[in-house]
Amino acid sequence: MDDLISPTVRIIQNTSEIFEIPPSTKGRDFHTLFTGQSVRLEIVGILCGLAGRARYLGLARDKFTDCRNSRTQYARKMLAACDAALYICKILTPLNDLTIWLVHENLLLSDLVNGDSSPSCWNRLGELSTDIFALGLHRDTKSLGKIPEFLLETRRRQFAAAYQLDKSIATFLGRPPRIPWRYADCRMPLDISDEALATDNMVLDYSHDYIDENGWSLHGVVQRSSWMRVRFIVSTFRDEILEVSLRKLTPDMESMLEDISRRCHVAWEALPNQLRYTPQCWDGSPAAVCLMMIISHLAYLYNDFLIQRLIAGKKNPRGNTALLAVSAEILSTVLTLGTQREQMVDLRPDFTWTVLLYGFPSASLLIKALQHQKRTGEPFLYESSRSALIRNLSVFISHLESIARPDNANYALFQRASQVFSKIIDEILEPQSVLSDANLGDSPLINFDSVVDVDGLDLFNNMDFGVAFNQWLF
Repeated sequence: MDDLISPTVRIIQNTSEIFEIPPSTKGRDFHTLFTGQSVRLEIVGILCGLAGRARYLGLARDKFTDCRNSRTQYARKMLAACDAALYICKILTPLNDLTIWLVHENLLLSDLVNGDSSPSCWNRLGELSTDIFALGLHRDTKSLGKIPEFLLETRRRQFAAAYQLDKSIATFLGRPPRIPWRYADCRMPLDISDEALATDNMVLDYSHDYIDENGWSLHGVVQRSSWMRVRFIVSTFRDEILEVSLRKLTPDMESMLEDISRRCHVAWEALPNQLRYTPQCWDGSPAAVCLMMIISHLAYLYNDFLIQRLIAGKKNPRGNTALLAVSAEILSTVLTLGTQREQMVDLRPDFTWTVLLYGFPSASLLIKALQHQKRTGEPFLYESSRSALIRNLSVFISHLESIARPDNANYALFQRASQVFSKIIDEILEPQSVLSDANLGDSPLINFDSVVDVDGLDLFNNMDFGVAFNQWLF
């Protein structure tokens, strides 16, 4: 009789049942609970989300023509399917781990298709955080018992991924984080391979021979969990920065920010050497590893950028020595990634996102500081080469011009930014071409003072970034 049931009816029936995971379940057998004859709608929606992202980012090899529009259209269709699956699952079945996976994939695809600043992205982030708290992923659930060890480790990975994604979006939009660390005690995931979750032994038993007392791999391997841990560590300090960002700056607050900066530096230096970025890594390490290194390094540097910008505050809106130094380092690192972009097609979406999140704030602050120094004659507080800095800014402008193509959702933003930056560089280099303030910041498309005004961490709050996307968020 079961053979006569249509696949659609079977999926709906399976989904309407409570998703139970027996305590004896092994990682290698977990898939049997939601595939085959037990297939559920949650996993169908997850596959749609993965397919949409893979196709859009050019990671899938298929019979579609290599056309940007076809990739976008396919991603939108998969997003619609993912939305529908999520809506139905919320009606049919109680919250479970698969539902959270589906919400997370839906958020990532929505971020890709609609942009980081879209209401749907923000709403999905709220839904993800609500579901994480509701299911208890923010707590270390080992003490609750009756949960397979592999599932505990999977939940830690899920929480770590969602936690750092929350900090990235909160910073990007200038809004409060939805998953604050002060209400969580979930342990970081272990630095073990994905395959370790599917072994017959419990994860912790397996890992004793592979990780040190801090949870890092003893064999110096670089794997997906390694980057989850790095980004999670950096995000805990971002959480602290966001928490104090809206308070009035006092001597005590300044000391607190300096302490956050010091601890962040100590934590970064304590990372395994193979996970810390150096410009020389491109000569010997795989490109994917270098990409994760440089993105993690930028997230780490950006913590210091935010701290120094808050400390400078209204006392010196053009920055202090420390702020200009970290801004220049961020800009130089973004340009390093830009040199690799031409050789690696898969880097292009990441480079656009990197320019938006890290390049604009640092370049804007530096170029306005140079303009201020030129107009007032006040000392320029940058201690390294001024000419080298101007050259880097000129290269950054050339990257903006190359990105500013009509088929790019951010075309107007990049075009306007390159024009304004170029005019300011001309003013700095040619004393006779002095431009008035009215010509440099009045466009509603981009206001550079608001870009770098992080007293409230209000970065790019009024812009539509279209398809800006970080494929490495999960």
